Amino acid sequence: MEAINEILSIIPVPVAVILMLGGLVFYAIGGIRLGYGAAVKNLVLNLITQAEREIQGTKRGAERKAWCVKMLRLNSKLGRLVSWAITEETMSKVIQFFFDRAKAALQKQ
Repeated sequence: MEAINEILSIIPVPVAVILMLGGLVFYAIGGIRLGYGAAVKNLVLNLITQAEREIQGTKRGAERKAWCVKMLRLNSKLGRLVSWAITEETMSKVIQFFFDRAKAALQKQ
């Protein structure tokens, strides 16, 4: 039992508390980022459809995706609330995920 106490006493209590709180913050940010896609699914699908109608032409996928990211940032209540935790790259991945899923569903029909 004393061996365990000696091992645990290497890290001072204030440092251990700070490390635990830091871990909790990173855990919360990870949860926000993982749940973001599910929270904005319908909005993303509507934005993809609108981008397809408004931005016509071939080889303009990157422009459509950038427009969807911008509109998602502006129109999503959740996007404004957690914008500090959601990067443009994460938003781009969410949009690409739902685009790929919608495209696969259309090809099955």
